[in-house]
Amino acid sequence: MRNNEATLFVFIASIIVGVLISMNIEIGDNTRYLDMDQYEEAYNEKANLQRDIISLQDQLNFLENKIKKYEESSYYTSEVMQEIDKELNDNKLLLGTSKVKGEGIKITLNDAPQVAFGQKYTSDMLIHDKDIIKVINELRNAGAEAIAVNDYRVVSSSYGFCAGSNINVGGIKVVAPFYITAIGNKDVMENYLTTQENHVKALKRRECYVDIETLSSLEIPAYSGIIKNNYLTENMEK
Repeated sequence: MRNNEATLFVFIASIIVGVLISMNIEIGDNTRYLDMDQYEEAYNEKANLQRDIISLQDQLNFLENKIKKYEESSYYTSEVMQEIDKELNDNKLLLGTSKVKGEGIKITLNDAPQVAFGQKYTSDMLIHDKDIIKVINELRNAGAEAIAVNDYRVVSSSYGFCAGSNINVGGIKVVAPFYITAIGNKDVMENYLTTQENHVKALKRRECYVDIETLSSLEIPAYSGIIKNNYLTENMEK
């Protein structure tokens, strides 16, 4: 009888276990088991989520790379612009189109203040355009980096000629006294003008007024005219 009861119990337990298995329910656990349709649906949903994750990761990588390129491009552009600005400023310094300052020298020239009794006042006692030009060239030979006449910047295209009581320098009329300022090594320029045979000494022999002053700091304005090149073009041949 007990054997029959045990057999019946095992039979009933087997039926219950079979039913639970068919229902995908595990005893003592919250894990949920799915049937084939549910499993397929869940699998497809998981696959879709994985594809979405991969797609989002790809977009993230793309945007990060794009930001990196923008940052590199921005840095590169900034660096290039700095180089362009530096080159432009250097060119302005060389052309004379920017105001500059530094140590230098100031030369004051004027006609002979007076003549000796019985002496005639001659044209040699006057300051002419060629005198200004020669002094400018001597300053350049002495290493002057920037030159101005009566606060008007002298550039490579500047010219000079006499016009009555005034001198025309690069289209600007200036009158005596003439103040020639030059930026450069003040000691070298002073030594050149006072010890070497040059036009400044010639002006002194002509009894013109000449004064040389060294300055630890002076300013020279930018050239205000237009620099034109009528025949000069860039040679692109290597």
